[in-house]
Amino acid sequence: MSLNSAADAATILQFLLWLIVTFGGGLLVIGYIHKMRPVWKRFTSNVSRQMAVISTEMQPMEHEADLLDRVGYFNKIRRLSADERNLNLLHDTSLIIIGYSPSSKVYKATLAYAKTNKLPIIVYSGDHRLSQEDLTDLKQYSFSSLCETELRLVSDVFAIMSTFPKAES
Repeated sequence: MSLNSAADAATILQFLLWLIVTFGGGLLVIGYIHKMRPVWKRFTSNVSRQMAVISTEMQPMEHEADLLDRVGYFNKIRRLSADERNLNLLHDTSLIIIGYSPSSKVYKATLAYAKTNKLPIIVYSGDHRLSQEDLTDLKQYSFSSLCETELRLVSDVFAIMSTFPKAES
């Protein structure tokens, strides 16, 4: 074998190796895109669903709703005042976020509504501590979360909205 033919064989072998790596890498990318496309489609669909941020008598939720709006992932945030009649507006809501106020009729009615309609609910307590009765009641509902800080609220909203399936109507 001459020096020229050895160099030619090495070049051909290098080209074949490059072709295999490129083709194999391309197949991996196509497979990844094919596998992840439904995941990202569901994620995009989920985070664009309607959520309700409900104030209670001692827990206005304007700052928290503004924070969720500024995050940029959530574009359907319905802000509701501390009025039990607002529960009539929740028919197309996928997540309820409510501020906690001790002895609040709005809080109790909203938690009951979430349980009846099997909706996830996040209770934002802020500076308030839940009474033992309210804490026990909240822990008995599997689709509930308790937050004390804004960062935890954003994290829980993101986790629930991105993974929790849409409720069947």
